[in-house]
Amino acid sequence: MIWSPRVKPIKIRRLYRYARLGIYDDMLLHDVGWELYARCADIATVADVYREGHVPCPQCSTKIARRIDPLFSTGEGGTRENWFHCSHCGKRLLWRDCRQALRDTPRCFTCRSVLQQNDELQCTCGKTWSQVAYNQSVRTRVRLPCPHCHNLVRRPEKLPTTQTSKHRQSKPELQCPKCQETALHVSGNIQCTVCDYKRRWRDYRKSLKKKDEKLTCMGCGYSFRWQAWRKSTRTLRTGNPKPAREFIQKWLRCYTPQQRMIQIDALLQTLHGRGPLAPLFIDSGEHNIRQMLDDLAS
Repeated sequence: MIWSPRVKPIKIRRLYRYARLGIYDDMLLHDVGWELYARCADIATVADVYREGHVPCPQCSTKIARRIDPLFSTGEGGTRENWFHCSHCGKRLLWRDCRQALRDTPRCFTCRSVLQQNDELQCTCGKTWSQVAYNQSVRTRVRLPCPHCHNLVRRPEKLPTTQTSKHRQSKPELQCPKCQETALHVSGNIQCTVCDYKRRWRDYRKSLKKKDEKLTCMGCGYSFRWQAWRKSTRTLRTGNPKPAREFIQKWLRCYTPQQRMIQIDALLQTLHGRGPLAPLFIDSGEHNIRQMLDDLAS
């Protein structure tokens, strides 16, 4: 994969030096803005891979589904929560996504309008909440608006522990590492039904997590290794891709130099508040980046 490079600090300093004098260099704004946009797009792409398990082909960008076994879905690309689909728009959701969307943008539970935030949260339909009462309601409700279409969806039911363990043991088809025939998970071991291969289940799980998976694109036929793709994303992986996603949406709506400068500044201020995130965007050492962002903020 050829990822977009990080932005040079000298370009950012020059951009702010001109802006302080009231000068908007269109070429410099174009370079810095679109370099940040390309970097944000790559960060969002990598975050989607670890969240959904679909890897873009390095040649044609076709999404390739990884063969993630349900027994190991709590590792890379998986989650301990149950995925479910919105019954109205069909989007794939986690219940925590519904809660987080309401914390970021509070909405009325009745008419789903955006609430006005003053001393209290107020809706145009006349309902009001204090911030504490609203947060408590978000935590306890079993029906919340979908983050995409804003229609009410119901929290998925949790399976009992015994049913979950049985489901995990019966669903996957295990393959013997020695003869590639069918194997069984029995009494804490994996055992082959043909060659009598036997190994501790814990050691077998560890070996599967380290196994280098081969991925083949159905569109162009290109093949590559998961570990090689994963190593290429070391400087793009983060558990907080939200600032990158917001910049992607807002940058495309900017039509004047002033609007572009505001969006670049908003992103850099966000990176300043979340220090470990800044080295993903700016090409320098962590100490130098922190010093530069402190200077720009002052």
